[in-house]
Amino acid sequence: MNFPTLKAPILVNIIITIISAIISSFTLLFGIAHLVEGRNPNIPYSEHLKGLTIVIILCVIGVVFLVITIASIKGILFELNRKTDH
Repeated sequence: MNFPTLKAPILVNIIITIISAIISSFTLLFGIAHLVEGRNPNIPYSEHLKGLTIVIILCVIGVVFLVITIASIKGILFELNRKTDH
């Protein structure tokens, strides 16, 4: 299976890369930090489940935007290779 490539102009791919990288890094950072914090005995179980849900959502959003970032970088490289071939 080939990894997806965003076949758009280079400027669009650069903007997508910057925005996606920022969103991905923050959501993964906060998700993993919350996961590392772990279960505190002072926190009720229902609140712990809410925190676990937030961790899962943040990590999924982070991974999705990481894939978008990689696809846009691959699109930039595709466009640069196409321009150098001509």
